Amino acid sequence: MQFYVVSCVVPSETQDEGYTAFIKYMEDGAPMDKFDGFELIARLHMPESGELCIICKAASSKELFKHFMFWRSAFGCEFQYRPALSCSEMVEMQKSHNSDMEAKGF
Repeated sequence: MQFYVVSCVVPSETQDEGYTAFIKYMEDGAPMDKFDGFELIARLHMPESGELCIICKAASSKELFKHFMFWRSAFGCEFQYRPALSCSEMVEMQKSHNSDMEAKGF
């Protein structure tokens, strides 16, 4: 699965209602934080600015939609998805790139 760093903005006008729903979600065991094709790694809150940073793994954008769309529909949260690499993936890719560059005389 692909790592994603997800930025979220919760609108000021829905922040209290959104966090009330979030309390219930967490108390219910956060059922959508792990399902086939999706795993939430970390969810970090910055309530003073209405922002969140989420690190997750997903098989495709369908799983991202399945996890996040309730919060967009119910509370107007806006999400930005960015694919990310693990350290081992970065090392592997950079080594391959270095070899390619060396083969080209750089």
